[in-house]
Amino acid sequence: MQAPPVAEYTQKQVIEKTKHAAKIANKLLNEIVKFIKPGITEREATEKTIQLYSKFGIKRNWHNPYIYFGTNTILTFKDRASEERILQDEDIAYIDIGPIIDDIEGDVGKTLIFGNNQLFKELKLQSECIFENAVNYWRKNNSTGIELYQHIYKLTEDAGFVFNLNPAGHLIGAFPHTGWKEGLSTYPYKVEPGYWILEIQIRHPEMPYGAFNEAVLI
Repeated sequence: MQAPPVAEYTQKQVIEKTKHAAKIANKLLNEIVKFIKPGITEREATEKTIQLYSKFGIKRNWHNPYIYFGTNTILTFKDRASEERILQDEDIAYIDIGPIIDDIEGDVGKTLIFGNNQLFKELKLQSECIFENAVNYWRKNNSTGIELYQHIYKLTEDAGFVFNLNPAGHLIGAFPHTGWKEGLSTYPYKVEPGYWILEIQIRHPEMPYGAFNEAVLI
């Protein structure tokens, strides 16, 4: 089956621009990590992140920063916290940012842990392992979005966790978005490099803790 154009802007999008946006976004993420310390609130962390955007010359973003601690780590981009959390000495957190750099999204996210809680360590580890396994699967098999996420769901189940995002993964490119909006997990065509964000969000099946990891597929 022949895939339709992923979006109207694809002829203008260059993979090198996507790589550049991802590089800047990762630098920004590394700077954010430096001030995520026990005692900070989610709101304070978000405000500091927005201030940091200005220092990087970033004026727009695809979505506001999502920074969640503790039991709020089960929240997805569609949810809003009913209670703000303060980061504890032994805790788990995730960061999800989507700055727009030269009209291209630099969407990245990662999980942080504090202390020695074994569940938190396992959540972080598995979110990273599932992500890397999924990337390798995609590269080896030239898979569709649906096939890729079916593989991810199986990996998550085998790890003893629950996949916690539907739909998952999304198109990136020139801003604003056009094209496929239903998520990479529903995309029935081969996944083109440089156009898609792979999102991994998992949670414990019973306890209110989760982990998140995302980056562009190149």
